[in-house]
Amino acid sequence: MNCPADKPTRSNEWYLAASKPRQESRAVENLLNQGINAYSPIMRVEKIRSGKKIIVEEAMFTGYVFINISPEDGLWHKVKSTRGIRDWVRFSGYAAKLPTSLVETLIESEQTSGSHIVKKQFKQGEHVRILSGPFEGLKGIYLSESGEKRSMILIEFLGKENRLKVANEQIVTE
Repeated sequence: MNCPADKPTRSNEWYLAASKPRQESRAVENLLNQGINAYSPIMRVEKIRSGKKIIVEEAMFTGYVFINISPEDGLWHKVKSTRGIRDWVRFSGYAAKLPTSLVETLIESEQTSGSHIVKKQFKQGEHVRILSGPFEGLKGIYLSESGEKRSMILIEFLGKENRLKVANEQIVTE
């Protein structure tokens, strides 16, 4: 769970804690279990695994967790010893404070529209490889978008250069 359990109270402020590598979700879950309101926004990202494109959820701000706590709260000492948390992020010895409006905007955006998919954007002239279909394994050069889900690439086939429209999930950068 990466969303705060309850709406923060007005006396609470948002602070920034550093998480252990790739343990943002674990940290948030453990903090929520202790009654400490925490949040780590997530996004969905296209990745290539075993030659196939998949969608994975990742922390938007890797290595960080937002914690909503009152400056007078007695739970400050528990945060640092929570599994998944490395330490408070500090500036001049003070825990880094986040603008409440920023965190509330992130929470609202995630709750209303869900986490958006961040797609790999190809650049014109970039070298690509075809992952599937009749031209699987062939290499080419990315030319342009061809609609929302397709791209135009230039491949060399049978001794001449050919333009080919392929689905975006069928190509990967070389």
